[in-house]
Amino acid sequence: MSIAPRKDRPAMRLLVVALSVVLLSTPAAAQDMPAMPTSSQDQLVDRVAAVVGDSIILMSQITEQMLRMQAGGAPLPSDPAELAVVEGEVLEDLVNQQLLLQAAARDTTIDVSDGRVEETLRDAWDDQVERFGSEAALREALEAQGQSLASYRATLRDEIRRSLLLQSYIQTRRQEARLIPVEEAEVEAYFERERERLGRRPATLSFRQVVLLPQPSDSAKAAAKEEAERILELIRDGEDFADLARRFSDDPGSRQAGGDLGWYRRGAGLVQEFEDSAFGIREGMITGPVETMFGAHIIKVERVRGAERKIHHILIGAEVSASDVERTRTRAEEIQAAVAEGASIGDFSGEQEELGLPDSLEITQDQLDQLPSGYAQALRNAQPDQVLGPVEFPAQGNPAFAVIQVLGVRDEGEYSLEDLRAQIRERIRGEKFEERLIQDLRDRSFVEVRR
Repeated sequence: MSIAPRKDRPAMRLLVVALSVVLLSTPAAAQDMPAMPTSSQDQLVDRVAAVVGDSIILMSQITEQMLRMQAGGAPLPSDPAELAVVEGEVLEDLVNQQLLLQAAARDTTIDVSDGRVEETLRDAWDDQVERFGSEAALREALEAQGQSLASYRATLRDEIRRSLLLQSYIQTRRQEARLIPVEEAEVEAYFERERERLGRRPATLSFRQVVLLPQPSDSAKAAAKEEAERILELIRDGEDFADLARRFSDDPGSRQAGGDLGWYRRGAGLVQEFEDSAFGIREGMITGPVETMFGAHIIKVERVRGAERKIHHILIGAEVSASDVERTRTRAEEIQAAVAEGASIGDFSGEQEELGLPDSLEITQDQLDQLPSGYAQALRNAQPDQVLGPVEFPAQGNPAFAVIQVLGVRDEGEYSLEDLRAQIRERIRGEKFEERLIQDLRDRSFVEVRR
């Protein structure tokens, strides 16, 4: 489950709302939505409410944010005095948001790629079309509000870019900060305060696994390395790296971009051999071939910016044959049999491939369909200590094989402190960090509230 922000922390709660993408209410919800209450200041929508650095926040922005909250189901008070309090809270969040966005814009290590924005936009757009039933219905709802599909899409894109920029900034600053201590008494108090809002704990299943991916033969690896060396010679002879990437690279995600992988820091998810090579050369240098589980790479560090590097590569993949697949399937069957006979599944963790899949997981029964294909069917009626597999699923263009040991199955019930201790601790730690970050920005910035 997700731990909600505290009720007595309106600024942080509304900051989440302020940074969310602007989504329309469905037609039925829009019809049922009550009119916006008015305060004594409702005619001053164009007055400057606050100055933050070199930016201003208008009263109309506060009104717009409150309408978003209302459309999202948050009730607004009808009493003018109470409404004024909510307006003040929303203004506080808009100020905090602007401080964070300005800091993120100044930080040259923060980069939000167009590809990431467009991918998020596609998901948000698809969600909206699904909510309204069709793009035609969405267009009709927009036209009723005086908007076109194009203008709404542009608004979504801008909101998404700002949100991703801010998220990246907070995550980066938090990674660089010292770990903030959280006392056990704070965790216990949070749990008791939120207990009534936690709802029921869903039925869950926990398991450990070993995932095997077929590896190419030595001859296939040698052929890939030889081809990478040939391309490296072309680069040394003066041919353009990006052109060669578009012609020869086997990485579909970066090939058309001339091998551009974007900006990376150490520990950001690169394969270890690749990371060591990329961070072992200076700006403008090229190295290779570097052999990884994906094949042979030629790596170029295009730019260095603080702790980050803009990396390009050309990947020559090593072909996996049918015999490689069968050899891996047989090995997975051997592991399954050994664990079923009493061997520890942890003894085989060294054979686990780095596919972004955890070696252990606790998941709700409702989330089984979110796992790779084949998992849901294998785990739906699983029992504790059962050893399953090999479960076959596609990964990196080849079949992968998972051996799964079920650790436990829990029925629906009430949450205990033990269930949520780690999540609550992290929530409190995050709240403390954001409070300190915003206070530091306020101390170093010009903020004038005129409301």
